[in-house]
Amino acid sequence: MALLARGADDNTNTILLRAATHRCSAMSSKADATPSDVKSTESSEGGKKKMIGQEDELRNSLIGEERMVVERPIYNQVEFDKGFESGKRPVTLPHTWAKKKVNKFSCSGKCVGKFITSLFPFLSILRGYSIRHDLVADIIAGLTVGIMHIPQGMAYGQLSTLPPVFGLYVSFFPVFIYFFFGTSKHISIGTFAVVSLMVGSVVDKAMTSKGFTSDQLEAASKTEATTLAPMLFNMSSGNVTFGNGTNGTNTGGDTEMDALILSTKLKIAMAVTFGIGCIQLLMGLCRLGFVTVYLSDPLVSGFTTGAACHVFTSQIKHIFGVQMGRYYGPLKLVWSYRDFFMNIPQTNAVTLIASIICILMLAVVKECINNNPKVKPKLKMPVPIELIVVVLGTVISQFAYLNTNFGVQIVGDIPVGIPPPKAQQFEFLPDVVSDAVAVGIVAFAISVSMAKILAKKHDYEVDSNQELLAYGIVNIFSSFFSSFCASASLSRSLVQEGVGGRTQVAGLFSSALLLIVLLLVGPYFASLPNCVLAAIIIVALKGMFKQFLELKRLWKISVVDFMVWLVTWFATVLLDVDLGLGVGVGFALLTVIVRSQRPYACLMGHVPGTDLYRDIKAYKAATEISGIKIYRFDSALFFANTEHFKQTVYKLAADPKVLKKNIKKAKKLQRKQADSETQIVKETTNNSTDVHLRISSENVSESPMRGSEVHTVIIDCSTMSYVDSVGVKVMGQVINELKDVNVSVLLAHCKVDVREMFEKTGFFKTNDKEQVFVTVHDAVLSAQRKALPSNGNIKNGRASTTTKAVEEIADYDNGNSADAENFQLDSMRAPLADATRL
Repeated sequence: MALLARGADDNTNTILLRAATHRCSAMSSKADATPSDVKSTESSEGGKKKMIGQEDELRNSLIGEERMVVERPIYNQVEFDKGFESGKRPVTLPHTWAKKKVNKFSCSGKCVGKFITSLFPFLSILRGYSIRHDLVADIIAGLTVGIMHIPQGMAYGQLSTLPPVFGLYVSFFPVFIYFFFGTSKHISIGTFAVVSLMVGSVVDKAMTSKGFTSDQLEAASKTEATTLAPMLFNMSSGNVTFGNGTNGTNTGGDTEMDALILSTKLKIAMAVTFGIGCIQLLMGLCRLGFVTVYLSDPLVSGFTTGAACHVFTSQIKHIFGVQMGRYYGPLKLVWSYRDFFMNIPQTNAVTLIASIICILMLAVVKECINNNPKVKPKLKMPVPIELIVVVLGTVISQFAYLNTNFGVQIVGDIPVGIPPPKAQQFEFLPDVVSDAVAVGIVAFAISVSMAKILAKKHDYEVDSNQELLAYGIVNIFSSFFSSFCASASLSRSLVQEGVGGRTQVAGLFSSALLLIVLLLVGPYFASLPNCVLAAIIIVALKGMFKQFLELKRLWKISVVDFMVWLVTWFATVLLDVDLGLGVGVGFALLTVIVRSQRPYACLMGHVPGTDLYRDIKAYKAATEISGIKIYRFDSALFFANTEHFKQTVYKLAADPKVLKKNIKKAKKLQRKQADSETQIVKETTNNSTDVHLRISSENVSESPMRGSEVHTVIIDCSTMSYVDSVGVKVMGQVINELKDVNVSVLLAHCKVDVREMFEKTGFFKTNDKEQVFVTVHDAVLSAQRKALPSNGNIKNGRASTTTKAVEEIADYDNGNSADAENFQLDSMRAPLADATRL
């Protein structure tokens, strides 16, 4: 074949294939022609001129389109490796790997500097910090987020079953520590609803296991003794003094018992936080930042939506001012709503009215102003409606005496100052280690996901391993200062980025504002109604509940992702938060196992005019080749799916059992035909009669008998990333069983790892290496050549034509083709027609 390239202009080239083979054949026939043949040859020259004109017309029509046709030999893997010097890929041995790592242990000034900047990312951030352009933006963002921290911190502190003041501690210490170790410039660390709920769930479960009753826990939550906060680590049996110097009044139960309950709760919460920090720090040191890949987006969405249902349920009692028992474990929500509906006649009307007013104020301002696309661009900062509601609620409660006159539950006295460091929480650490793993992974997954979203938007990188170290250090340090587990808040992070925050310097100003609140302003929030904080939490859940809308999208995209979302949500709602996460992860992994155990398998057909082969179900143009089945298995071949592989090969391509039955039937039929064609001939000679049996052998086939028209099965191994020893064994069984019924099996497009596994397992001791081909097209042409009666039509084993095209060329060379004049033109329109020319 000749490869001709002609350019119609400077910008386009059309690469066309002319059938030079045909011309050579025609020239050789002219040299050997008789005089009578010369006349017929001359008479055909007019037709050839017409063909040349049609070529030029076609060439002009192909301007702007590039086409490429290559002629090469048919390669099996052995011939290809010999021609192109194949070798094995380098394998890293353990001692080689260790030697490389040891060689990297070099200490230089540059190495030390790189290590310090990686451990303390704020150094590299401050190196390019612009006071003129960045400082003002960070101050505005820090103060804005700090204002959000105050109401959210108190609300989510209540969600953790601890007094609200502990949420303020979480809004101060972790934010300050993250500035030094975090790699994200925009996330806001502090309280987050889901993490606070999980911490509260662990605390409730541990308290119940320690023998405290639900009534005792409920009574302790209502007494002002719970405002003793960090001082309760060293609690004595004497009188306990509040930050304002007054004695606590017993509004719920025995004061000393209530204080003991809070002390135990606090120790458990700090033990959980310390355990979370240690786990995150260990994961960071082991470079396990990739673990979040096992928490898919549908799983996280379903889990957070289910957790939002728990958050809503935990706050509904504050909205109505009713009593509800404390439960944990499976069907927790069922028992909680049973108590709620039983006690709903005792609803506090003032509490309910205050809750409705707060919810309406929050919803209207957020939807009509802060989140309004027409108004939002005109605002320099979002309206701090949460803080406004908190201030109004506190003022009204203080002057209307809502707690005294109407029985509205209030926050109570808030201690002044920073809690002193304490280390007595280690007492409960062994009891909460397993729960700490789940909470730590969820907190990390939520935080790093938000960090990566904002980093992608602002074109910088977030190091997952360094983030693990940062969260671990933050939680370990915070656990000594009465701060429970911290996480990135989605709403605050978006606000910090939206108002123009540039770096985590904004966190320093946010912490400064919280410090002022803790030192000076805290006691003024003592009369804040709990229902106001509950209203803030419930309105903030809107974004999580909107994730229900994802179900419609997931159903259209993937039923598997839809089921992962739904199963995770149901498990989280019905079983509890920690169990729901475990069920969700287990189900998601199960879907991966099922899909890898029963992957998609198909037959492939040839796309006319190309050397491509595609799924015959997906492409209508793809047609099967007579006598050849091309099978593809869309997965690696390993022990779990070998049975499925074997079944689908036999179902789609050729089943040895069926073929054996067909062969037996064919043999019986052949014997009957042979018997019916037997002739008895009598010959009389010399008064004697001889009887001869004459058997017709016209219909007796000399070729091997098959049970169907299929003579070759080609297995496309391009989708097999690896094959294990069991897979090799099953592959050999399939080949041998099909060979027994005279069906050849060829392998195509085997990767290096697959071929190396064949070598290691001795696969080629019982199977010919020449069964393996470089591409499916090579295997098809080889199978067709072997199937031809006289292997002479495909000359020199070159990948040029299929059987049909070979017959057309032969007819053209002999002058017998009715379409001889248009043959060359047709070959130009579809230069790879019928899988011809590679």
